[in-house]
Amino acid sequence: MTDNLRTLLFDQAACRAQIVRLDKAWKTVVSHHNYPQPVLEILGHLVAASALLSASLKFEGSLILQIQGDGPVRLMVAECTNELHVRATVKLAEDSLIAPDADFTSLLNGTGKGLCALILDPKNRLPGQQAYQGVVPLEGKNIAESLQAYMKSSEQLDTRLHLFANEETVSGVLIQQMPKDGGHAPENFDADGWDRLIALSATTTAEEMLKLPMADMCYRLFTDMSPNILAERTVEFQCTCSRKKVARMLLGLGQTEVDATLQEHPHITVHCDFCNSAYVFTEKQCQELFSNDQDLDPPDEELPEDANVVADLSREGKPPTLH
Repeated sequence: MTDNLRTLLFDQAACRAQIVRLDKAWKTVVSHHNYPQPVLEILGHLVAASALLSASLKFEGSLILQIQGDGPVRLMVAECTNELHVRATVKLAEDSLIAPDADFTSLLNGTGKGLCALILDPKNRLPGQQAYQGVVPLEGKNIAESLQAYMKSSEQLDTRLHLFANEETVSGVLIQQMPKDGGHAPENFDADGWDRLIALSATTTAEEMLKLPMADMCYRLFTDMSPNILAERTVEFQCTCSRKKVARMLLGLGQTEVDATLQEHPHITVHCDFCNSAYVFTEKQCQELFSNDQDLDPPDEELPEDANVVADLSREGKPPTLH
């Protein structure tokens, strides 16, 4: 497996580590968009972080990392489910010019108004249940520092992150102090274990993390601390968009707005921000949606010759707005 995530447990130090490496899944994300290199690298860090943090989810659903920027990058999102299915997207400011050497701060937090959000979204919510959303000011010089600041401000477990990305691969290491069982340290507790893990993880380099196989990375970093391999799981790209979801979105917009768009265009095309899939609805299909016998999964119809004239009315899969 090249797209996998390994969980290590350091019993005597009461710590755990997650290590992830993505090749195929990341290349799929990259293939759906044409982002400038500096943006691509930051998005890769966010994708790796979403997988690392999702490894500890205790419910069926998704963890969403969302950065709202105040520069050329307006929005950056990475989502990973409890089954380790990832997807990601970026929204750039119109007519933005991004220099090849643009850094994290200039792209996302030039005026200090950027925001960092972590959203936990259960798949089967109870009536009235909302997704949990924690939002903090964007801090640090990269995604790792921003998420460490988030974890600290929200009183989460003490966490360290090291993230790496290029066009071919993303990789990352997360280490965390675990809560002591019943407030008591384990027998033969290694009081210096956490500090040693911090020091060892800090020796990671981009060259090693983006090239070495998973087993070699784990051996290179942690063999002296004799970790137990708790789990090894496959990570895959998967987008949750669907024609039915887009149909519901059109119903939510209302017939007045949909009809107004159809007066200017022969049909409506909605593009998914994550996978670039296009969902086309003809005038007849839109009328059927608003009829009493609504069909939320209408069949595709043959389109007229001027099918290239479409209305990009909305974007399915748009992540929750920060507030």
